[in-house]
Amino acid sequence: MPEPGKLGSVINCLLILTLLSSCSGKTSVEDMDKETQNISSWVATANMVGDAWIRDAVPNKYAEQTLKKATEELQKEKDKIDNINLSKDVTEHDKSLLLAEVLQLANKTEEMSKAIVQKNRSAVRQKLRELAAEKRSLNKLRKVSGQTNK
Repeated sequence: MPEPGKLGSVINCLLILTLLSSCSGKTSVEDMDKETQNISSWVATANMVGDAWIRDAVPNKYAEQTLKKATEELQKEKDKIDNINLSKDVTEHDKSLLLAEVLQLANKTEEMSKAIVQKNRSAVRQKLRELAAEKRSLNKLRKVSGQTNK
């Protein structure tokens, strides 16, 4: 786990990568794969911050704000997925499943942020386990819908 100063650098790099990858004219599978990769990055960020907070490696305010930002970005990713025009390579069902999964992930990060405000380490540990389960579901959806598993 990187030190707190390095953690900020990692998060900044993830933000830059997200911004750089947000423009293109791809097929719906490629678009959904790109958004799913962005979602995975935000989930990884939430996981790192939650874990670091539990170990007292980051301040409460930093963890809370980072998780709020992750929640906001997951909501934006959900909106982007909602606006993807489907082609023959992605079904409405695949898209609906992915949207539901992203909503679950956003809810978990929001709940983690609230638990940090309450300084509830056991709740954060539980949310980290739930977040990991949701991430596994996201990876399964990627395989089912024909997206790559990077």
